[in-house]
Amino acid sequence: MILVVVLALLAAVALPAYSRLTKRGKTSEALGNIQRIYTGQLVYYERSTSEGSGNRFLNQPFFTPDNNPGSGKYPTNSSLWSSDPQWSALNFSIPTPHYYAYNSFASGVGPGVAYFYGRAIGDLDGDDVNSTFTVRGDLTDLGVERSAVDVVRELE
Repeated sequence: MILVVVLALLAAVALPAYSRLTKRGKTSEALGNIQRIYTGQLVYYERSTSEGSGNRFLNQPFFTPDNNPGSGKYPTNSSLWSSDPQWSALNFSIPTPHYYAYNSFASGVGPGVAYFYGRAIGDLDGDDVNSTFTVRGDLTDLGVERSAVDVVRELE
């Protein structure tokens, strides 16, 4: 009987810890991809500036993919990324199944006004409450300043 109680206590502690660890591992996808979006925006900005088209960032305000798979993964769909001119210009695509949807909103032209953010949202446990990861870049007189990553409900 004591053995059953000890095993039940171990399971009660181990299962939630394992679930948190699994979700935390999935968040690395979002962090890596918003960094790729940030880098893509920097390259796009430098290219647009050198070509004389102004101090601009690329605006992709809609989330891709635009549906919610719940706690499952979005399936592989390379054409979803390659057929979109904004994602292509950022050289961003996800060739494997993934947990998060992405966007990169941009606004303004010129130092002190122009900014962009890269954002990832996902519902890791299927309860229709999203985790959100955001990185922001602001154009200043000295260049582009990167914000710290803002995380809302990391393990949701």
